[in-house]
Amino acid sequence: MVSHAYIHIPFCSHKCDFCDFAAFARVDHLIDEYEKVVLKEMDDRLTALAEKVGGLKDERLKSVFFGGGTPGLVEPRVLGSMLAKLSSYIKLAHDCEITIETTPHAVTREKLEQWESLDINRISVGVESFLDEELKAMGRDHYRREALQGLELACQSKVAVVGLDLMYGLPTQTPQSFAKSLDAATDFASRFDNLLHVSAYGLHLPFNSPLYSRFPKGADAYPADDSYVEMFELLVETLEGAGFEHYEVSNFARAGKQSSHNLAYWMNAEYLAFGVSAHRYLDGVRTSNWRSLKRYMRDWLGDETTDVIDEKTRSREAIMLGLRLRRGIELAAFEKEHGFDLAERFSSEIEKFAQAGLMEKSQGRLFLTRKGVPVSNSVIAAFF
Repeated sequence: MVSHAYIHIPFCSHKCDFCDFAAFARVDHLIDEYEKVVLKEMDDRLTALAEKVGGLKDERLKSVFFGGGTPGLVEPRVLGSMLAKLSSYIKLAHDCEITIETTPHAVTREKLEQWESLDINRISVGVESFLDEELKAMGRDHYRREALQGLELACQSKVAVVGLDLMYGLPTQTPQSFAKSLDAATDFASRFDNLLHVSAYGLHLPFNSPLYSRFPKGADAYPADDSYVEMFELLVETLEGAGFEHYEVSNFARAGKQSSHNLAYWMNAEYLAFGVSAHRYLDGVRTSNWRSLKRYMRDWLGDETTDVIDEKTRSREAIMLGLRLRRGIELAAFEKEHGFDLAERFSSEIEKFAQAGLMEKSQGRLFLTRKGVPVSNSVIAAFF
């Protein structure tokens, strides 16, 4: 049964130039109305689910994730009302992981105390870079000073796990400048016991990204391919050297502190989702709410997309998601779940990538090597 829930909070103080999510600035006047609509959606969807499966009283949620947008911007009572509504249908496990995403300049001592009172036990702080010139180039609305202050406040709190997000491959960025951001991150990790997670994403721009208006695709401001790979190598060496485990292509954690919510996605588990543009996966069907905020608030049960995940698609997704995990795919478990021997069916592809040093098959697992991770998209595509 479903054990994970995502809630989308779309409000932002500023729409970043690289952002392709359903995030909206200067619409804070809609927060109260949006809260009411999400609560209605929860009532309607969870009532229907309970009727379909014969009740939810024996179910327990293992994770709840507030993503966005910037959930850290809204009044904590909004998050509290949504958690209360959700838990009135499905109880939260005693060790439920509850995560909130936030920008560093949205973090205050008062909010931290209120988040703690809601049992929020993970904060993901979107720092992206600790250098002013890179933050300006990518269109963020905070600077190094606010990044340091917000992260310091979060780390001084009683929240069990604080994580920070970084990006590389940014315009104006070099391996040397990226090293400065990594040094700032590991300095926090050395000073605070609860800085336990780091996500680091290579910049990927949608076709119509506003960033292209200032830095066109292919502009010299973007790092060359060899610099991009150098940044990735630097990322892994620095964070592993600081005691973090590289457990997914873009994610690092202290032992036992991986994001169980995101692991549920990568393990192809089912999950609930609420809010504008939210994607859910239930009973082999993936659906998404309207991406338009106005349309969602008029029609909160309407689906913008509906995809029936047949067995062929399910096995392909298991390959794609499994190879993103650094531990890779357990071959025996994959065969039991999907009915075919992955290593046998794709023996020529595996042999080719193994000879190139990009992939390895060992101890019953198939996984990317460190050399293979920066080109993971190309490697994984060969299996399709």
